[in-house]
Amino acid sequence: FHVYILEDGEETFGFCSLVFIDSETIELHDLFIEPSQIGKGYGKRLWHHALNIGRQLGFRTLVLTADPNAESFYAHQGAVRIGEKTSSVRPERKLPIMEYCLKE
Repeated sequence: FHVYILEDGEETFGFCSLVFIDSETIELHDLFIEPSQIGKGYGKRLWHHALNIGRQLGFRTLVLTADPNAESFYAHQGAVRIGEKTSSVRPERKLPIMEYCLKE
């Protein structure tokens, strides 16, 4: 489990975490931006950081379970919806499962 924090001095803008699934797949477990910082490019910055880490470590695929409200962000970054799962907190809520190819 690896956590990366985006900060400037004493101010934290967000974080992401990565989990190694198997020899070819890494999971973006979390990507969180402080609500007051959304829309300033920090999410994209953390996304690219996660992709670069995955590539540097030799993974082929990055997978993630998105908040439904963030699905369009990940789709805009090139991730593709490959399924969905039921939220463990709210059973009526479906969470998109998405995938991004790190290597061609």
